[in-house]
Amino acid sequence: MEDWQKDLTEWMENVAVAVEGFVDEVGQSVETAAEDFQNDVVREIDQFLDDVFTPLADISIEEEFQGYYYYHEYHEDSDLMLSPKIEPTHNVHPACRGCIHYHGRLYGKHLFVCGMHPYGSNTDACPDWEESNNK
Repeated sequence: MEDWQKDLTEWMENVAVAVEGFVDEVGQSVETAAEDFQNDVVREIDQFLDDVFTPLADISIEEEFQGYYYYHEYHEDSDLMLSPKIEPTHNVHPACRGCIHYHGRLYGKHLFVCGMHPYGSNTDACPDWEESNNK
């Protein structure tokens, strides 16, 4: 093989290696940019959903239990202060009034009504209702 052919072959191999390295770097940069973009989009969507739906949930909780919160004084049981009890009324879970199974504690923004019906009975008269001794 002549020298110029040998030099050309060597030069082409060097160019191929350089192009391959460049393509690898560009590919890694694109992957990193795509991951960053995806993370930013997910973060922005989460923030948007929090901004939109958190106030709606707060309003819903406040409307459903408006005026029925029962907060304990600071010197009382701290567990009760962290999850205040909401007593059933004629407007809020009326089927639970006087029931021994009624729990009625607020955990965050969610009311846990009882073990059988965590969200409350779907009927006017609960089939699991038992009279409480604490009237």
